[in-house]
Amino acid sequence: MVRILVSNIGLPNESIGSWTNRISKFFLNFPDFFDFILSPNGNFSEKNIYCKKKKWIPFFPKRWREKELIHYRASQFVRSFKEIYRSHSEISVLVMDDLLLLESFAILKGNSYSFELIFSFHGHSFHLPSTWGKHVDKVLFLTKSGYLETFRLNDEFCPMVSVVGNGVDSNLFFPISSFQKKQMKAELGFSQNSKYLVWMSNNRPKKGFHIFINLSKRLLKKYSDLEILVIGTSFDDFSMNNRMHSIGKIPNSELAKYLQISDFYAFTSLWQEGFGLSLVEAAKCGNIVIASNVGGIPDVIKGLPSAILVDLPNSLESWEKAFDFAWEKYIDFSPNPSELQLFHDYKSWELRYMAALV
Repeated sequence: MVRILVSNIGLPNESIGSWTNRISKFFLNFPDFFDFILSPNGNFSEKNIYCKKKKWIPFFPKRWREKELIHYRASQFVRSFKEIYRSHSEISVLVMDDLLLLESFAILKGNSYSFELIFSFHGHSFHLPSTWGKHVDKVLFLTKSGYLETFRLNDEFCPMVSVVGNGVDSNLFFPISSFQKKQMKAELGFSQNSKYLVWMSNNRPKKGFHIFINLSKRLLKKYSDLEILVIGTSFDDFSMNNRMHSIGKIPNSELAKYLQISDFYAFTSLWQEGFGLSLVEAAKCGNIVIASNVGGIPDVIKGLPSAILVDLPNSLESWEKAFDFAWEKYIDFSPNPSELQLFHDYKSWELRYMAALV
């Protein structure tokens, strides 16, 4: 069986809090698992084949959509696949989180190309049109609730399904002792006696950064020994308060130490979140996590004693009440390293992912 991975994001890739980081680690651990990788990666080789989607043609007639996909938008992927197909009889194609590419390969299956088609979906739920969805053999979901919601959204949903979840490296993301925490705070230039609330993402409205900023302003007035860390984005108002710190974008390898010195993590998502990888990273580092009760998040943090769900994520008052509860909880809170090591561990995910693909 020849395995082909298809992605419109260049792989390998080390983006913070992204599936691309996880799959890149998978490549390192199992370099021979995929025979070909079709993606816009500049490292050309016999195995890594450069392919990239093209932009839509404005006002292109919908009745010619199939031709546009195969002969224009996904043409580089299609052409590379056909070259591989000519030399191999048994092929499995894994499409990474891209419905347009999935549709393009499903069309190929409908046009008498025989191969296994698997979709690795990294959102919460999606619509799969029956016209071409019938050619998809399997879908990999992040959560059980994501699968059930997708099943509900579609009048018919026929692919086989595996719920593979997500995984975080327990050797990189783990809690440290109080003594180590104080030492690391000093090394990074932060106050040893303060408690830290961290937020991490890019500044898109659906990530709720505006909610977090307004929440921070309230909390800083209420808690004199609280400071704020923001990772992944910047904000001009930070310069006006020396207890608000903007870390900016940092490599995934540098991320853990900032989560390890923190005490609380706010995940202010305002959309149907597929998983929330950064939420798991923060929890594994020993933070009390406060998260929106949306999408797959309840599944992700189920059974985690250090988790608090916010039922009304657009309400500032709800976040403030949740943090007040977390602050009280912190007095008696002590992270359990053994339990956190098992919590969405990368190695366990690796085994589930491979089992779903073979």
